[in-house]
Amino acid sequence: MTYLGKLGVLCVLVPLGSGFSSAFGWQLAQTPAEKYIAAMDNPHRVLKVDEVIAKLELKPGEIVADIGSGSGAFSIPMAKAIAPNGILYAVDIDQAMLDHVAARAKEAGVSNLRTVLGEYDDPKLPVKNVDVAFFHRVLHMIEHRQIYLNATAKYLKPDGRVVVIDKNREQSPNSWMWLNQPDVDTWMAAIGFYPAQQFPVFDDKYFVAYQRPYGNSVLLKKHPTKQN
Repeated sequence: MTYLGKLGVLCVLVPLGSGFSSAFGWQLAQTPAEKYIAAMDNPHRVLKVDEVIAKLELKPGEIVADIGSGSGAFSIPMAKAIAPNGILYAVDIDQAMLDHVAARAKEAGVSNLRTVLGEYDDPKLPVKNVDVAFFHRVLHMIEHRQIYLNATAKYLKPDGRVVVIDKNREQSPNSWMWLNQPDVDTWMAAIGFYPAQQFPVFDDKYFVAYQRPYGNSVLLKKHPTKQN
């Protein structure tokens, strides 16, 4: 299984005992890495990478974790946005994907990217001062979402952000795959995170930054009083 959120390929359910290693009774089956890479690097895919990064207002020196980094479509430009002294952690559970991202970073002259081999229920980040944990179309691919989000939170700064880009079920014919935003809001609230910013970048996906009410959180900023 992999939680590669940068893809738009068909996944199937595979029963335990089918020759597919798993800690779960059922799971999303994995296509070989080279096929994922070809699908994710399809030039016709609409990712709006530059616009997403601009909305997040990433700053040099920040620590960002790209969870389910896939082929590195977001990892590489995010690493550039936080250079020279920021660190981008590309997290995946498929070593072949991570090797691809590392090679792609080297080719692009990006030296502030680190790859992390995560686990099914934990990104296993090596630091606990992450500014942004980024989930682009990946949360719906994770089996135990609440457990994974609980684990992710422990790596963030008090005012760190969890950013989720995903799709409501009614927005896709493959409705069983996707997550309604109210469900994500509930899981995030269970660990003290609330919608701080919502960006209308995509027509068919929600793009939400969640934060806890600490430090420089947007949740604590005073909004100007509306004038009559």
